[in-house]
Amino acid sequence: MEDKGWDPYLESRGILEDLNTILQSDYSDEIFPDKDFTIWRMRLLMYSHIVEMDAPYEVITNLLRFRLGKGYNPYPYDMFLNNKDKRQFKHSGVYPHKKIKIIKMLSEEAGISFGDIFEFYDSKLRNAISHSDYVLTDKQFRVRNGAGAYGAYSIPLEQLNETMTKAKLFISTIFALDRTAREIWGKKSQQAIPYDPEYKGLMEVLVDDERLMCGFKVHWPNNSESVYRRTQDGIDMTNCMLDKKNSRVQFMVGLYARKPGEFSPLVESSGEPTYTPIEGTGKIPTWNP
Repeated sequence: MEDKGWDPYLESRGILEDLNTILQSDYSDEIFPDKDFTIWRMRLLMYSHIVEMDAPYEVITNLLRFRLGKGYNPYPYDMFLNNKDKRQFKHSGVYPHKKIKIIKMLSEEAGISFGDIFEFYDSKLRNAISHSDYVLTDKQFRVRNGAGAYGAYSIPLEQLNETMTKAKLFISTIFALDRTAREIWGKKSQQAIPYDPEYKGLMEVLVDDERLMCGFKVHWPNNSESVYRRTQDGIDMTNCMLDKKNSRVQFMVGLYARKPGEFSPLVESSGEPTYTPIEGTGKIPTWNP
């Protein structure tokens, strides 16, 4: 529901792409006197950012919720937290390890071997990077663990490389699947898809300049519509709202008919259904299930 300039997902993609571009730059050898260490340091920043991003966890959790009939929710973890967890996460938000635990539980319930994809997540590594409590050497990633020698440990760079590579593959796959799904749905733009058999709503897939799905429009037979569109310029959300309690999107459908006929509660018995035009075509759709 973020307006322009309030979408952390877009910013996260930008940060990761910028870091990757810097590492692959033809001038990086000239800019960084010790490029090998620079690469490791930037990869650590990328790892930290990847495991902290909210969007991948939320999308995966909601897809599993949907598969299990639990519905979409803008805050998908709430129903899986006890009162102690809710108090703990009230101000700080749900930690990555808890999100992963919930995803693994839902994937097992759905009969999908999906939870293992998060084997790249290492809470100790995450904490060391977040709290700047590490030192890089030629062969090891060393963590002081706060006060110093007591509890200090190290990770071989070969092992660290494997962990960070898996994290990068994970987020790259998320980005690619996101684009592919939006591309597939984008091919259904300018079509009227029967959506609501009772009210006779027709759903249209909306696309951006790249022909990627960026939202939807529901055409109602009383000449009204419900719209959700999300672009880099912000959102357009008209006649629809998120119902967190019931885990669904609610639509405002305009005026009901005073004497509805058999077609729809929105059409008078003596009238005919009237839909708004399909975007970019001027074509008036009709109900054809």
